[in-house]
Amino acid sequence: MGRVVDGRFELIARLGGGGMGLVWRARDLALHREVALKEVRPPDPALLESDPAAARMLRERVLREARSLARIDHPNVVTIHHIVDSEEVAHPWLVMELVTGGSLQDRLAEGSLAPTEAARLGRGVLAALRAAHAAGIHHRDVKPANVLLRADGRPVLTDFGIAALRESTSLTATGELVGSPDYIAPERLRGDEGDPASDLWSLGMLLYVAVEGHHPLRRASTLATLAAVLDGPIPEPRHAGALFPVLEALLTRDAAARPDVERLDALLARAEAGAGTVDAGPAPAGRGGTASGAGGGGSEHTWRLGAAPPPPSG
Repeated sequence: MGRVVDGRFELIARLGGGGMGLVWRARDLALHREVALKEVRPPDPALLESDPAAARMLRERVLREARSLARIDHPNVVTIHHIVDSEEVAHPWLVMELVTGGSLQDRLAEGSLAPTEAARLGRGVLAALRAAHAAGIHHRDVKPANVLLRADGRPVLTDFGIAALRESTSLTATGELVGSPDYIAPERLRGDEGDPASDLWSLGMLLYVAVEGHHPLRRASTLATLAAVLDGPIPEPRHAGALFPVLEALLTRDAAARPDVERLDALLARAEAGAGTVDAGPAPAGRGGTASGAGGGGSEHTWRLGAAPPPPSG
């Protein structure tokens, strides 16, 4: 028998992990079913010794968000069955449903998605975000690795609240940024805490990568990527097809100009149906054009994104 956590969950095999801890396939010995276990820990292991009060605050924050998430019953949100938080464990463990279809990151390693397929997936992720936002939870780290796929292809958004811990400890003692900046909304890099619109930027970038097969703002170094996210031009997508207006609506650096979830769901629904001339609405002031022409795999729109919003007046 492998290691047993909390006298109940037997670790079977490691599924993945990173700076925030490891994820395991495990067996629930009480209910005789397989689950996923994640040990949540700060990216800087020295935090427990160097600043116990900060470590305790971060632990409480993660547990608070995990408990909030556990109250959400939605097919596109990962289900949390149980939280292990006792003196016997150094860090909390989250016991979650086991989603067996791999991640969107795994799927994209095999090739890009068709626009209609990406739109369908986007609607599922948006539904998860809508449920979380209604519960007062911002994801803060929407990216392909955090979108799991059920056997039938339906997306399941995971790692809610984990990003809150990463955000609170985003700088190590050496000043190094923890995690990839690729999907962070520009307003968060400028110091804003972010709101639901920040998650929508991340969703837009995820959809761009899904149909184009590459990240438009990724550079050779973290600092260069951060600079590109802040104000680098976003190349016009060439394979977006009916998804073109969705990307244009989401990837504006003016957070207030991004559509709300109802409008975005309508845009995605039309893109899923293959409507290639969806009206994304007028371009807000401050959007700089970086490309023109038909673009977008036949869309009649002109790509109007790329520039940062103008500085506030006064």
